[in-house]
Amino acid sequence: MGLKSILSVISESCPDTILDINTNNKYKHTNISVGNRRLTDNWFRRLPMFRIGAVVLVTVLLLSVMFPAAGTSPQVNAPSGGGADTPNAQQAEADANGTDTDGDGLSDSLERSVYGTDPTDPDTDGDGYPDGMEVRCEQAIPDADPLRTDIYVEADSTQSTTLSDSVQASIVETFDNAPVSNPDGSTGIDMHLVTDDTNLSANGTVYSKPRAGLGNDIYDFRANHSEHRPDGYYYVLLTEDVAYNGDDYFVGAGRPEIAAMERFDSTRITASLFMHEFGHAMGLDAHQDGIDEERYSRTEYDSVMNYNGLYRQLTYSNGTDSVGRNEWQFVAENRTQPDIQCAANGTCSSRCTQA
Repeated sequence: MGLKSILSVISESCPDTILDINTNNKYKHTNISVGNRRLTDNWFRRLPMFRIGAVVLVTVLLLSVMFPAAGTSPQVNAPSGGGADTPNAQQAEADANGTDTDGDGLSDSLERSVYGTDPTDPDTDGDGYPDGMEVRCEQAIPDADPLRTDIYVEADSTQSTTLSDSVQASIVETFDNAPVSNPDGSTGIDMHLVTDDTNLSANGTVYSKPRAGLGNDIYDFRANHSEHRPDGYYYVLLTEDVAYNGDDYFVGAGRPEIAAMERFDSTRITASLFMHEFGHAMGLDAHQDGIDEERYSRTEYDSVMNYNGLYRQLTYSNGTDSVGRNEWQFVAENRTQPDIQCAANGTCSSRCTQA
């Protein structure tokens, strides 16, 4: 409604008053007799609130036309009926929690906001254990970290003692100092050594290859005594006498996923022998240049897999020597790994918490 229309309404309501509009949008009395003007003035004096009210009414109506109320949109041919609102935050989160793109047992939202893992990669750190298992299965793989490489080893013994605390500490420290990078920005590998059974019965020499009878090769002991094989653990047996390829001249032997070795009073010698044979268990094979040989000096091939480094050091090569093979990178990314059998038979889940 325009200003003239509003004033016209007021004039019709008050016929004794004639209003006009000038260029300054002010109203005035025009063309009325003195008597009528006096009458009109007297009428307005008697009704001062009316004059004020008329001005307020005009102002309000003008403002309502020019400035609609905040938050109210014009309703032009608005149809009746219903519609779906956009999802709220809780609904969106519930949907995200139900999505597990990589199938690792963790929802995408948890991987992004809680654990910092990759929702498109089931094994963010590449250590063979799915992210969900590392987060949830504390009973199977205690202290696992989905953003750091974890290696688990079960060690049994045919003797009354197993790896000493000092030997274990040396091995764990060597892996912790490994020159490999992890998704969380740290370096090193978490070695988890579980010393288990002792005084296991051996049928004399323990051979590195399958042999008829029970208790006389490394595979017998793993099959009958390993409690953690289904969880993807490597297996190491400490015993009094070991034969490699049928030759008991050797004091240790390593095959994919398993190893057997004799133990000594010296911490360094025992730890170094463990690292050498466990290197074989992880896939550092004798057919590779320099392994199980004395052709290279320690400077040329700086590794415990070098016979010239065995019993003198614990670490593997980082690839900066003359041989140029980065064995630590191989251990972190390409090593031979035991199958996680508990995932197939369902026993993993029985020892895991809900995400």
